[in-house]
Amino acid sequence: METSHVRENPFAKLDIASLSASRAPTKPGYAMTGAAKTVVRSIEDLAENTKKLMEGEVIVELDPQSLDASSISDRLSDDGEEYQELKQAIQESGQSTPILVRPSSDGQRYTVVFGHRRLKVARELGIPVKAIVKKLDDIASAIAQGQENSARSNLSFIERAYFAQNLLATGLTKDVVRTSLAIDEAMLSKMLGVVEVVPAPVIKAVGAAKKIGRDKWLSLRQLVLTPALLRASTDRVANAEFLELSEDKRFDDLHDYLKRYKTKSDAKKPKATASAKEWVSRDSSLSFSMNAKSKKVAIELSNTEAKPFSDWLSSRMDQLYDEYRRSKPEDNGD
Repeated sequence: METSHVRENPFAKLDIASLSASRAPTKPGYAMTGAAKTVVRSIEDLAENTKKLMEGEVIVELDPQSLDASSISDRLSDDGEEYQELKQAIQESGQSTPILVRPSSDGQRYTVVFGHRRLKVARELGIPVKAIVKKLDDIASAIAQGQENSARSNLSFIERAYFAQNLLATGLTKDVVRTSLAIDEAMLSKMLGVVEVVPAPVIKAVGAAKKIGRDKWLSLRQLVLTPALLRASTDRVANAEFLELSEDKRFDDLHDYLKRYKTKSDAKKPKATASAKEWVSRDSSLSFSMNAKSKKVAIELSNTEAKPFSDWLSSRMDQLYDEYRRSKPEDNGD
């Protein structure tokens, strides 16, 4: 292992895992009191210090085979044009920016905090990877990983949403996730709304979609809320023709396909009769439509709450029918 000497880091002795919460908090974006203020203040202080993690630290060269990837994935694809440019630059001029790693629990290996692509290049080129080793806890590591990606602006909207979902899956709080990605509550809600509705196989097949922003992903989310379009989306991304498309064309292909599919489906629907009724819940999670004839009524429930609501409804049919009978005027036998 070779090292290069640099000036002493003024933050090297700072225990970022146990920051003091005694200073006045920065504005978190919404009103909080008591313990919540202390938590967010500590997180924001921690975020500020992650910016200084790399300053003045000793850079070491590590065997790429001694490093493990972060358990929190933040990328949907790696081998695009940007990656190939990075690989060429490192091959020609060497690795100019070190990665950040933390010691693993076994004391023998390291876990990458950020710099996964630089590690991959080093492995492919068969060269040591330049790194800074820092002891970080899970929260500090997550914030450093997220803020590094935000600073470099090389994660797309869907990758940031995917990263947010993975952070939450590890048990980290939404406050940590918001700080890590430097976003507010509204943006986090939109991100999670997309990755919780659009099926994971669809997201992975579409890939990073670097040029596709929030609004288009929200539009796709709205489309797949319809069960027929949800099925159509999974069928489309499994199609060999779709998978042959370059990654930068996949999102638009899928979005346009679903819009055409919806138009055709709407055209095939019979015109609503005078007795047709429709209803949508306030949160848009349940749609109800009813077509009534003289002795036959067809009811359709759709969207995400359709199945659980139908189960709830079925279990209460006796009770509801009795209530209906009681609501009718009594038959006086006249």
